[in-house]
Amino acid sequence: VAEPLAAFPEGPVSRVGAILNTTTAAVRDDMLTGLEGEDEDFANAVRKAIFTFENIETRIEPRDIPRIVREFDEDTLIMALGAANAAFPSVVNYILDNLSSRMADQLRDTLEEQGSPGAKHGERAMAVMITRIRELESAGDLIMIAGDD
Repeated sequence: VAEPLAAFPEGPVSRVGAILNTTTAAVRDDMLTGLEGEDEDFANAVRKAIFTFENIETRIEPRDIPRIVREFDEDTLIMALGAANAAFPSVVNYILDNLSSRMADQLRDTLEEQGSPGAKHGERAMAVMITRIRELESAGDLIMIAGDD
């Protein structure tokens, strides 16, 4: 008996994870909370499949940070780092600590001068970065560390 063609190449965990990768943190958290109430195992699998700005510190090798940073114009980078500085300071430090000291100092100075962008613009800049990191991974230009938590 021939099996019908699948409508989607990936399974449901990957599809839901891909959708949640593109949402705001508030929507993502609400969805994951709702999923946990319905199916805790599925929710945990989706948590492992998603990749957010917060995951950069645990899923990206230090040697890949300079390559990733070069993918973005300064405005996007400053906006993302400025927004992340309040919510994920260790991620911002991880990124800056893995750049040349000259570049890191420049970015720190700019961040200090400009302060935190609005939440909407900051979330958008972080989403742009995450989308590009995912594209690099899909193209085989970047290998992420497997998510275990």
